[in-house]
Amino acid sequence: MDFDDNIYFHKCAAYANLFFTMVHVNAHYQNFFVVELKLFKVLPFRAWQIHYMTWAGTTGHIMLVIMFLMHTSAKIEVRRRKFEVFWITHHLYFFYYILLFFHGYGCFVKTGKGECRPYSNYYYTVPVFALYFLERMLREYRARQFTALIKVVFHPGNTMELQFEKPSFKYKPGQYLFINIPDVSRVEWHPFTITSTPEEGFVSIHIRIVGDWTRKASQLLGGYQSAKVLPTIRVDGPYGAPAEDFYNYSVGVLVGAGIGVTPSASLLKSVWYRYYRKAPMKLRKVYFFWINRDKEAFEWFHSLLATLEESVPTSFLEIHVYLTGKLSLDDIQNIVLNQDDEVDPLIELKTRCHYGRPNWDGIFSGVAAQNNSFGADEVGVFYCGPSPLAETLRKACRKVNANGGTKFVFRKEKF
Repeated sequence: MDFDDNIYFHKCAAYANLFFTMVHVNAHYQNFFVVELKLFKVLPFRAWQIHYMTWAGTTGHIMLVIMFLMHTSAKIEVRRRKFEVFWITHHLYFFYYILLFFHGYGCFVKTGKGECRPYSNYYYTVPVFALYFLERMLREYRARQFTALIKVVFHPGNTMELQFEKPSFKYKPGQYLFINIPDVSRVEWHPFTITSTPEEGFVSIHIRIVGDWTRKASQLLGGYQSAKVLPTIRVDGPYGAPAEDFYNYSVGVLVGAGIGVTPSASLLKSVWYRYYRKAPMKLRKVYFFWINRDKEAFEWFHSLLATLEESVPTSFLEIHVYLTGKLSLDDIQNIVLNQDDEVDPLIELKTRCHYGRPNWDGIFSGVAAQNNSFGADEVGVFYCGPSPLAETLRKACRKVNANGGTKFVFRKEKF
């Protein structure tokens, strides 16, 4: 399994744990029922006493409650509306593991001679828990390294940009991090893709203001825009992402939907620096596609795209932007009156804005035809955004791969 599928693996492990737990619990309840039914007059204790008054029964039922809270709060509806509930209940896993250590304590199962039957699960649970604990301590230490928030920028389209300095933070374009703002919540950590590149000398992230935490953060930081001292932030990372492999391909296709453009922004900045410095790289051609519902979103990285248009030739970098939302009457009149201008009247770039959704089958077929001149066997397609579009892109890659020749490798951000 690809390391990029770590969350998928985590879910598979959780469902497997739930399944075998249910098998284990049902077997115990069936056994207790038989004992209560057939040995009621012989045994000096009742089945419910075994359930709730032994180490195994007590710890087992508490673990069941913890599992119920963790699994129910992990539903997508809860994560989107009450992320803090998901975050807090998921950290009950620490207590779950402690209870697991004592679940076999108390000599509940004995041999025919009356001797305690030892449990061998400690050989597996203790090393795993030790690794987990060490990893958490490492993250905590790394997060507490000096971090200075230096700038807060509010962009159109309900988006804010945070720029900070952290000398110990070493990263690659396209990676992501976790950020915590103690004045908003001491326990909540949220992942965001890094939108800067190491050559810039600072780290930046773009945050779409859509949830409780982001709204509280924007309200807090909005009051500090003109202040000399900005709030304290903590940063954990960086963490690897599929975009790290971008430079392993001769031809790369970057696709961003809405705020999902952030990995592409980091990579495009890196491309500009490498191209400007004439740094050696395998990459020979880049196609960039950005799909937005609102025209205001194109302002997030307008200066970056304008710089790329001026300094990087289209033979190396092609920029394609698509607007899928409705246009106002004023926008339509503006387009009609200024359509012959050197720059697009809507997005103010030399690149012309397309209206509607891209035809990915036709686009990938065209990329495959052009790719023959570069002699590359594979084209890397890197995407960040909503899942429905990811499935559309995956199908388009499969379709063009079925024709033979150039292979399109689809990679999606999954954190």
